[in-house]
Amino acid sequence: MPTKKTGTPAGASPVQELFIKRLRQAIPQGIGLAEELADLLDVSIDSAYRRIRGETELTLDELYKISRKFGISLDEIFGNQSDTVTFRYIKLTDSAKDFETYLKGLIMHLKDINRFENRKIYYVAEEIPIFYSFYSKKLTEFKLFYWQRSVLNVPDLQTVKFAWGVIPSSLIEVAHHSFKEYLNVPSSEIWNVETIFTGLRQIKFYYDSGILQKEHALELLTDYRRMIEMVHTNAAGARKNNSDKQDTFSMYASEVLLGTNAIYITAGESRYSYISFNTMNSLNTANKEFCEETEHWIRNLERKSTLISGVSEKQRYQFFNKLFHHIDEYELLIKSS
Repeated sequence: MPTKKTGTPAGASPVQELFIKRLRQAIPQGIGLAEELADLLDVSIDSAYRRIRGETELTLDELYKISRKFGISLDEIFGNQSDTVTFRYIKLTDSAKDFETYLKGLIMHLKDINRFENRKIYYVAEEIPIFYSFYSKKLTEFKLFYWQRSVLNVPDLQTVKFAWGVIPSSLIEVAHHSFKEYLNVPSSEIWNVETIFTGLRQIKFYYDSGILQKEHALELLTDYRRMIEMVHTNAAGARKNNSDKQDTFSMYASEVLLGTNAIYITAGESRYSYISFNTMNSLNTANKEFCEETEHWIRNLERKSTLISGVSEKQRYQFFNKLFHHIDEYELLIKSS
């Protein structure tokens, strides 16, 4: 029987044919589609090939598993109204277990992105990008403690004061690993001088509330400064790692209040948009129209901002000098209190 260019037979379901075509785009070159499906669906390689060729219909359960694994929006397959978008998110309640699932999901998605040669993350940072919060083990532990105590309301932490070791080391390692994985993804970030404030205010709030000792607060501010110094170095060299052979980091300084944290990802032919909600979580979609609008919004922000990575040494110095000045102010407030 003649086959179409997509590799599915002419008699295959048009919906399944479109879904398989979209799935091929979501998998990096060199990765076996049949092997991926066989492993995910727990079927034989031959059964996986029959699904790819359209000889065996994909069940609703299989569609669900595949779309979740590879971030395929069913809006793209079944069509969507111009004012309706389907989003995915990780449920975060007062459960520490859900939180661990959330952190592991960050790493898995970054690893999936890094499988593509052609990949990039565009990050509109109303506050410090989440991965930089995991720059050091100390910053990581504080951030995990703050989120679980004040945002997720994990019962076991409600009467606990911060101290090193209060968060399981295994959880700290998971979060810190996502920072290291983020360094392997080329990215473009848009910051504002107020981007730095959220993290500083969290440290100051916990210190003022008696939850954080002065010694610990000052240690955290020291690591916060080191993290900003790292971003400064990366911006000056336009690279996230010294070993990078080409530019992997673009940074823009915006005078416009950003209003939200937003991430737009390109990975091969796939596109994903993430919009923040509930402080630390995000709604994400691969909806074509929504991703196009997100990209358009970010491109406009870039055009209205100043590129301070690689070039514009004077503007870069002035921007980071303001950030370091804010850290100095918070350090002085805590030392003198």
